Amino acid sequence: MAGLLKERSLAALIVTIIMGIIIGSFLNSFVMILPGGANVVKTFFTYSIPFGIGDFVNNKPILIDLAAIKFQIGFQIKFSLLSLIGLVVSLYLFRWYR
Repeated sequence: MAGLLKERSLAALIVTIIMGIIIGSFLNSFVMILPGGANVVKTFFTYSIPFGIGDFVNNKPILIDLAAIKFQIGFQIKFSLLSLIGLVVSLYLFRWYR
């Protein structure tokens, strides 16, 4: 990992990681709308595991009440095999980017 950052900035690496995850999630959404039903291969590639802060099943993010100010915080990431593939491809391309 340290070899990747010799000439490149940390910000470029973070942007590359985020873009890889976003492209992978778009691929995930595209594969989900393809016709063919819910076969094993489609389910394997599109199954996602949510991770985050707040209750997104019931649409209730964390509420912080400071008497004068109330605000809600919520954050969720869904990992799938296609998002991980997008991440790996983006890091591979980042390795050869000058």
